[in-house]
Amino acid sequence: PIRQLALASDKVREGLAVAGRTRIPDFTHRRDEIGELSASLRSMTKAIYERIDAIESFAADVAHELKNPLTSIRSAVETLDIAKAPEAREKLMSVIKKDVARMDRLITDISNASRLDAELARGARTAVDLRKLIGDVVDIYATTMKEGEARVSFDPGGAPLYLLGNPGALGQVFRNLIDNARSFSPRDGEVRVSLAARADGTLVGVVEDDGPGIPPDSLEKVFDRFYTKRPAGSAFGNNSGLGLAICRQIVASHGGRIHAENRLADPDAPTGARLGARFIVELPAA
Repeated sequence: PIRQLALASDKVREGLAVAGRTRIPDFTHRRDEIGELSASLRSMTKAIYERIDAIESFAADVAHELKNPLTSIRSAVETLDIAKAPEAREKLMSVIKKDVARMDRLITDISNASRLDAELARGARTAVDLRKLIGDVVDIYATTMKEGEARVSFDPGGAPLYLLGNPGALGQVFRNLIDNARSFSPRDGEVRVSLAARADGTLVGVVEDDGPGIPPDSLEKVFDRFYTKRPAGSAFGNNSGLGLAICRQIVASHGGRIHAENRLADPDAPTGARLGARFIVELPAA
């Protein structure tokens, strides 16, 4: 049986080079070390194949998202050759500039997302005071806020709340959530951030806004890669749709969960008037 496991492992390695799939023999019915080894190899191989599938899916999504602005640019360039009126040419140039900026933003976010897994795997976990980390993030928004932008509020008072994690990645979670909340906030609005500890040792971070809220059927979809559905009137192409997906990936790697809900005028009417959106991050304390 060990020889069979070794041969199957070799076939997995060879199959990866030619996109083949090999199954590891199942000896889990045995109540000995060989059964345990078989289970471990099967679990490892399954994880490898799932990662390959995820990479292939991500590559397909990336190709689709990049093709959209490229198609728009090509159409605009072809029309530019025959457009004579200065107003028409100026409008076409505006379309090209916006799509180039959109591609630049997409490529940057895609690069960050593709590196994230490796960085999370390599990054050493240290004791992080989540209260101080969020306070530092909010301070940056306070010092760089421009006229008309939503302000960010957070009460940094209270005892330190520690967890084991990657401080850079955790900071990115709250930056992404705050940026998302500000993009939906009304002019001169407010984004409120809070942090608390539950009795069971869970740290709960909340980011909420006074925007239009989230359609009930999209509360989970907002965490999908490249999900960019926004209310009518919002500027098109200003978001890559990767920010919330990255948040979920980072939070999951720290053993936590993140979900979205609406701030409702009537809590008993989930489809009623919405006062804004709320994102809740739950992380295990150290």
